[in-house]
Amino acid sequence: MVLVFPGDRIRLLSSSSPEGKDGEEDFEEDFEEIECGSGAYKDENGIKRASKIGEIYVKDVFEDDVLAVDEEDEDEENDEEEKKKKKTKKKRKRVVEVLNREEIEDENVRVRLPEVNDVVFAKCTKIREKMAQFDVLVCDGKPLKTEFSGIVRQQDVRKTEIDKVIMEESFVPGDVVRCKVLAMGEGRSLVLATNENPLGVVRAKCKRCKTTMVAMNWQEMMCPKTEHREMRKVAKIDEIKDM
Repeated sequence: MVLVFPGDRIRLLSSSSPEGKDGEEDFEEDFEEIECGSGAYKDENGIKRASKIGEIYVKDVFEDDVLAVDEEDEDEENDEEEKKKKKTKKKRKRVVEVLNREEIEDENVRVRLPEVNDVVFAKCTKIREKMAQFDVLVCDGKPLKTEFSGIVRQQDVRKTEIDKVIMEESFVPGDVVRCKVLAMGEGRSLVLATNENPLGVVRAKCKRCKTTMVAMNWQEMMCPKTEHREMRKVAKIDEIKDM
């Protein structure tokens, strides 16, 4: 299954079910007929997008389609006659959903709120000279049901050469970043940090063509399509192949 993030375009190549079985049916032709369900929506251009982190599934929903039958005797109003006046058939429609693991397994697991030292995933929304702003998406491996915002200050981006940190070369709006919670702010806001090797950008798109980039080292990512490189504070990966 393909993992999608909030705002990602939903694309379907084959049918899927919560049991994880891929079908052979191609949805490209009739995708416009598929309705949006939980975790999915249409933007102003009619493009289906994800509203949360999860996996894409398409399911069949059957609704009762009640059709009236010609009345033979309008004076008969008892229950038996009413049943004869109507017949019901099942009407099928298809719905695309974005489901997290708990929803897939039909579990009602309570998602706890972020705490100090928790590792969270957040999406960068704005860059300022001395800090970056984020929407916090995931805590403890589970999507948050409550909206939280966060900031990473210049001094919390990395541990070395803090005075040389340039925020625009560390994060870009749209980046998904693995952070640690340093402190709880006012309301639903968090003070975040990326000043450890496992922390930093885990997903970013090329500014030129919007292709998802790959990490080259701890401070650089590259577009596999154009080979264009961009600066980031990159989360540690198992193996780095410089080019």
